[in-house]
Amino acid sequence: VQDLLPESAGGELSTMCPWADTMRFRYHWASPLHYANTPNVCNFKFSRDCHNSRGQQGMCVVGAINNYTDQLYTYGDSPKSSYNLTESLMFLAHFVGDVHQPLHVGYEEDEGGNTIMVRWYRRKANLHHVWDVSIIDTVMKDFYNKSLDTMVGALQTNLTVS
Repeated sequence: VQDLLPESAGGELSTMCPWADTMRFRYHWASPLHYANTPNVCNFKFSRDCHNSRGQQGMCVVGAINNYTDQLYTYGDSPKSSYNLTESLMFLAHFVGDVHQPLHVGYEEDEGGNTIMVRWYRRKANLHHVWDVSIIDTVMKDFYNKSLDTMVGALQTNLTVS
């Protein structure tokens, strides 16, 4: 992992986890790789559910995890891999996070909570935005004086393994 991280990561994989979101507009083909939808059933079937809007199989977050894991298995092969393994690592780290987000794996009809309008305090927004942005912004403002460093320090202090 250390060999594949870019210099800008400072040796920390976690600093690169948001990278795939920043590449959405550069790599348009990657947009469907951030989620998986099911047709209003509470189970996921790869053959039924892992595709993009054009029906191309494997184009969902689960397919992406499989693909980038397979690419990373080529590390150290001779001749050198034709994959950009640094990007493979950064995509994989991000998509493992996405697949654990409740609004990234759900019903096709609500588009990951983007069509569900809610009120967060006085503001009306879609559920996905509240989950991804508003809750964190509110906590930062109300508990950490808008300081990311203070919040990270509090998490490091208070989140322990028992």
